[in-house]
Amino acid sequence: MAGFDRAVPEDDLKPRLRVHIKQTRIDGWVPLHAAEQAFPSWDRVERPERSPGVTSKGKDELRSVIEITTYESAEQTPLGLGESDEARFKHAVIEWLSRRLDEALSFLNQYLVILAGMRDEWHTSALSRIDLPRDVPWKLTILPTPAGWTGPSGTLDVHATIRDDLPEQRTAEEITYAIEAVHQARRGQAPFFQFVELYQAAEHHLGSGRHDQSVIAACTATEVLVNTLFRVLWICLERDPAKLEGILNAPFRNQLTDLLPKFLVGTVDLSDEETPPGRWYGECYKVRNRIVHEGEKATAGEAYDAKVATGDFARWISKELVSDPRTDWIKRFLDFRRVA
Repeated sequence: MAGFDRAVPEDDLKPRLRVHIKQTRIDGWVPLHAAEQAFPSWDRVERPERSPGVTSKGKDELRSVIEITTYESAEQTPLGLGESDEARFKHAVIEWLSRRLDEALSFLNQYLVILAGMRDEWHTSALSRIDLPRDVPWKLTILPTPAGWTGPSGTLDVHATIRDDLPEQRTAEEITYAIEAVHQARRGQAPFFQFVELYQAAEHHLGSGRHDQSVIAACTATEVLVNTLFRVLWICLERDPAKLEGILNAPFRNQLTDLLPKFLVGTVDLSDEETPPGRWYGECYKVRNRIVHEGEKATAGEAYDAKVATGDFARWISKELVSDPRTDWIKRFLDFRRVA
């Protein structure tokens, strides 16, 4: 056990953590089971020379179980805000619990870094939400505890941003498009492939609970998209190659507000958050700067908004791009991606 052995002083109710670490034995995953189900020939794969069991370590595997308690002043929680709207209160509670989980994971990962460093264990790394079971239990209490208080409890969906509405099987069109896209990328004929990779990385980090990385990947995806767009437009529209270097070396804000509009129907107003460019600037670019330059941590909601704003901005560019037979394929590409 590590943490506090007594209640937090009432005059110093800053967020604190108490950690209980225990170990228990469970039955783990069946090795190669999924592969055997999909491809029957996998049942002939040579097994390691160790005693049989449901995991590589055998049945009854030893695992760690961790209980983390956070202490906060009630006035700093949704309970102390006096919210009368039930839906808004429920949303605030879920967001607050989600934030506490992120803080607990960050605290736990500090333990893992120290434990791994003691023995130079390269295989020990930080945990993220994707490493956790989907439903994480929580309970709430008040100190000192009122007479008869039982306190609310429940489970938090830590994979809430992972989509459940996707079909079980992909369509033949999707698979064919993916194959062709990869082949084009390997031939150097898919200039926007890096944008797709970064945008999908933002999605993956979001679903994994790595909110800072998700925001950074989303912001970088937009920068890559805009700079790739300049390079592609220069070739397709047969512009003077000598002038491209100055465009690519310009500050990114100038690229957006002064240079990009020369190829668009409309203008780019980063101060207007009612437009996709302004929303992206406020919900993605500024959040990314706070993470990188001020050391702040992004919330799950901020990471989700940054990813959505990035998709909206990319779609907006496809719609606002001046129509030209030489560049209309760019509009179709961004539309087909359905980034959202």
